Amino acid sequence: MHATAYPSVSSTTMEPAPIIATEVSFEELYRREYPALVAVATALAGTPADGEDVVQDTMVKALMHWGKVRRLERPGAWCHRVLLNACRSRWRRRRTEARFLARQRREEPSTQGPTVEVVAFWAAVRRLPERPRLAVALYYAGDRSVAEVASILDVPEGTVRSDLSRARMALTDELEH
Repeated sequence: MHATAYPSVSSTTMEPAPIIATEVSFEELYRREYPALVAVATALAGTPADGEDVVQDTMVKALMHWGKVRRLERPGAWCHRVLLNACRSRWRRRRTEARFLARQRREEPSTQGPTVEVVAFWAAVRRLPERPRLAVALYYAGDRSVAEVASILDVPEGTVRSDLSRARMALTDELEH
C-alpha cells in the first residue's frame, strides 16, 4: 500500500511539500492477517495446530520475500495465496503417504497381536523360577523337543520333563485364579 501526499503550496514559502510514501511493515501485516490466515488454514488443515503450522510457514515466506511483498498493492492477498498453495501441497503429500501406506499394508504380511490370554500366560511364565521358565520358553515358544531343551540347558531330559510338569501345574493354578 502506498499513501502519497500531494504537493501543496505553502503560503509562506511557495515550495511544494515533500512526497511521503508509506508502506505497511511486516509486523503490521502479520498482526492484521494472522487471525484470518489461521481461520482459513484450520478449516482446510483440520486442526488448529496444523493450521498454525501452515500459517507460520506462510509468514516465514512473506518475511523472506518481504522486499517484494511489501510493495504489493495487497500483501495480505499474497499471503492467502501462499497459504492455499501450502494447504494443497499438504493434501497431495498426505494422499501420497496414504497410498504408500495402503500399498505397504497389502504387500507386507502382518499378524494380529497376541491375545489377552497369551499375554497373561507369558507374564506368568516370567514369574517362574529360572530353569522352569527357560524350559517352558524353549519348549513352547522355541518349539524345541525335550532332548533339545535338555541339551541347551545342560541338564538331563528327566529334569526338563519334571520342570515342564511343575511349570504346567503352577501356571494352571495361577491362571485359573
